[in-house]
Amino acid sequence: MRPVLLHLDDALTSQTALEGRVLSDGGRSVECRDLGPSVRLWGRPASLQALEDRVRAGLGDDARPLLTFMGSGDFHHVSALLVRLASERAPEEAITVVHFDNHPDWVRYQNGLHCGSWVATAARLPSVSKVITMGVCSSDILPPGSKEGDVSLIQDGVLELYAHAAPGGGTLDLFGKDFATIQSLGEDGFADFLATRIETESLYITIDKDVLRPDDAATNWDQGQMTLAYLQRLLAVAARGRRLVGADVIGDWSHPRYGGGGLAPLLKKGEALLDQPWSAPSVEARAHNQAVNLSLYETLQELAA
Repeated sequence: MRPVLLHLDDALTSQTALEGRVLSDGGRSVECRDLGPSVRLWGRPASLQALEDRVRAGLGDDARPLLTFMGSGDFHHVSALLVRLASERAPEEAITVVHFDNHPDWVRYQNGLHCGSWVATAARLPSVSKVITMGVCSSDILPPGSKEGDVSLIQDGVLELYAHAAPGGGTLDLFGKDFATIQSLGEDGFADFLATRIETESLYITIDKDVLRPDDAATNWDQGQMTLAYLQRLLAVAARGRRLVGADVIGDWSHPRYGGGGLAPLLKKGEALLDQPWSAPSVEARAHNQAVNLSLYETLQELAA
């Protein structure tokens, strides 16, 4: 896969070892930090189109699948664009999107894209068979938060959601459908189960590192309980015998800068105060993000080979 550093914030600018590896492997660094504030947390159509134009221009016409690193999880909705680019490069292929996250990213949202709404956009792309979300620990999947979810995704079978655990330790009831959890099946059992849920030969992988326990990542969000080793094991299970048409990694920490015109910066700041931790992770914890990124880089490139 062709590696890309998509700079939407300052999260990756100090990760010189990662940058060196990306560039030595023939990758690219695409500068979008001037556009980042307007799409951070959420973006309106004009801002999202400006970002898409910049990304397309920065990538050029190289047809290799992309492995993209792009900073904070506040930008996870950019994954919808990257999945669409991957589907354009392989228009005849059905794609399963495998999504690791501490949050379901399934909310309904109008007039743009939100970092918590992008799954619906990706799941409805013509080439996408379904999205499989794994590792969620957030209360967003429980009432009353689950009421914000787009029920049609579950009902239409274009989203399967496998949380880390459910209240009582059994399966998780989402809009009248029962889904196994990692805890209910055990790590070995869930790994075997995952292999049965991917029904296409082509695969897109998106990783928000907030799915990981705090020992393995420092993010702008509350975090899950998955270890890096288990994440890498599930990646290997998902990719076995399949073709990777793209992947992205987000979930690094950055100082937030909000933009978008009018009241957007204030609205975004207020939303962050409600939804995100108020304290920043330590400098040491943030520095560890680079080591995790390099480890995921090696894993994903090996799986794509």
